[in-house]
Amino acid sequence: MAGMHRSISLVVTVGLLMAMLVVSASMPATTAAQEPKYTFYFVSHIGPADPNMKWLTQSIEDASKIFPVKVNYVAPEQFSVEQQVNMLQTAIAAKPDGLIVPITDPAALDAPLREAINAGIPVIASNIADPRPAPQKIPYLTYVGGDEYKTGVQMAERILKEFEPNLPKRVACGIGHVGHVGAEMRCQGLIDTLQPKGVTVEKVALTEEPAKIADTWRSYLQANPDTEAIWIVTMLATPYVYNVTKELGLTDKVKIATVDESPMSVEGILRGYVIATHSQQFYLQGYLPVVWLYIYKEYGYVPPPEEIIGPVIIDKSTAADWKTRLVNLFGEQTYNELAGWGQ
Repeated sequence: MAGMHRSISLVVTVGLLMAMLVVSASMPATTAAQEPKYTFYFVSHIGPADPNMKWLTQSIEDASKIFPVKVNYVAPEQFSVEQQVNMLQTAIAAKPDGLIVPITDPAALDAPLREAINAGIPVIASNIADPRPAPQKIPYLTYVGGDEYKTGVQMAERILKEFEPNLPKRVACGIGHVGHVGAEMRCQGLIDTLQPKGVTVEKVALTEEPAKIADTWRSYLQANPDTEAIWIVTMLATPYVYNVTKELGLTDKVKIATVDESPMSVEGILRGYVIATHSQQFYLQGYLPVVWLYIYKEYGYVPPPEEIIGPVIIDKSTAADWKTRLVNLFGEQTYNELAGWGQ
């Protein structure tokens, strides 16, 4: 039934989007020059240091060309729940017509988001949902994004495929943002899939600093020589983990998987450094929340409780196609700069 509900909700969403696109296409050309009717804030944790921000900013820009809305995308330079909360409070004070917020820390974001909702500001969760049950869960309109736990399950299955017909002895789950609810759910999906099969799985706190990432991973490999794979659930740590694995002469033994449809992840697969990554379909995480907020404000239609749009596993069988999409989005020069692997 859950799968059927999601399929029906997707059909409804697609139908509404198509209807709005038809209406937009019939509008006079002068409409695009008019002042936006609604102002939304996307208060994110994905800042300029993360190439995935481009997916979100491009998609909201595209939506803003079709619908009479202005979307202010704000995020800290580096991941920080405290700064995200501060930016959210500033956005609420501006009295926007709607908010789009990844729920990176449900406890920290609970009070300001309930304040906004109680003040009549509709909220959509994007990228990360509040995993808590009702009534603890923040009462936002809908969630648009991947299923983080399911991502862990599917990545575990992809790692197992790499070792068939055998099993890996030990698999690490590398977390850059410890406590990040999405990252923790990814690891839990991995753990719950592999451990019952007899595979040892441990979470490794990689942090965000390159030197600490390298030291932590080097120490872990030296202390656990039976390690045969790592899934890095925060993408930017990937090249540092690979470099240490290469330095220790273990690239043939230790398989590396990562996350997101970023140039770094996709190029890592094409170069043979990474076995797999996944897509959360970031573009839709920016575009669909903007459209739903507009439909809600303009027509009163309420979205379904959630719009699950991922994961989609990417490996060597599909990486070339993903590179083409990324080059079309970023341009070849920017793609190469964001890939981050050097020549």
